[in-house]
Amino acid sequence: MKRFLRFSLKSSCCSTIIFNMPEAVAKISTVGLNLHYGSFHALKNVSMDIYARQITAIIGPSGCGKSSLLRVFNRMNDLIPGAKVTGSVTIDGSDVYDKTSDVTELRKRVGMVFQKPNVFPASVYENISIGPKNHGVAKNEWDKIVERSLRQVALWDELKDGLKKPGQGLSLGQQQRLCIARALAVEPDVILMDESCSALDPESTMKIEDLMNVLAELYTIVIVTHNMEQALRVSDYAAFIMLADGDGENKAGTLFEYAPTIDLFSNPKHKYTEDYITGRFG
Repeated sequence: MKRFLRFSLKSSCCSTIIFNMPEAVAKISTVGLNLHYGSFHALKNVSMDIYARQITAIIGPSGCGKSSLLRVFNRMNDLIPGAKVTGSVTIDGSDVYDKTSDVTELRKRVGMVFQKPNVFPASVYENISIGPKNHGVAKNEWDKIVERSLRQVALWDELKDGLKKPGQGLSLGQQQRLCIARALAVEPDVILMDESCSALDPESTMKIEDLMNVLAELYTIVIVTHNMEQALRVSDYAAFIMLADGDGENKAGTLFEYAPTIDLFSNPKHKYTEDYITGRFG
């Protein structure tokens, strides 16, 4: 009911929308976050709280560091040579970049869905069961997990009779929902979605957006999107990032504004934010 109520008021300018939401609790926090790729300063002094069981949209021009910020949260940037993170990144108060942090466990807790569906060359069943298998879940539990995960993404009725078929044979929209189901199979706390609808047709996009609203009852969701209408439709909070604080190659991704989505779009505090959301640049 919470998400339906939020969505039903989204198109109005009524600020009382905030009173219909539960008290926000920070799930992810960054303080003075900086990210370098070698000599390139990708993100500069980003400080923000991302709230539990809400949808947060990260918006901004291409190349400003939106996807890099997502990858900070589950340490995917560790895979890029020369990447260095400074500042503080915590999830539920635990330091993500502490030397004792278990990266495998982190990526189980913080799942990621990419722009293009990265379905494994295996059956639908194997695509979902591979996570539980790798994390030591008993084989006699896999059937239940596969069914539960497919039901969560509204694919069970479509695929229950074709679990042995190749996942890569599905439609593009089904493949993306399968990737979400695979992330859900290991019971994460956070789901990161990097332009997860940009390659989909309008009908598939609508299904993914509806799914986001359902999943946000249980999970914290952070999305990157270039689609301003999508950010308005699905997100509770929006963060605007752009390159700033330097000239030419010295510019770095900077958080200009972060607020409840309805506030950021109806009453932006920065001119750059207003210019971006109204299409003056992008």
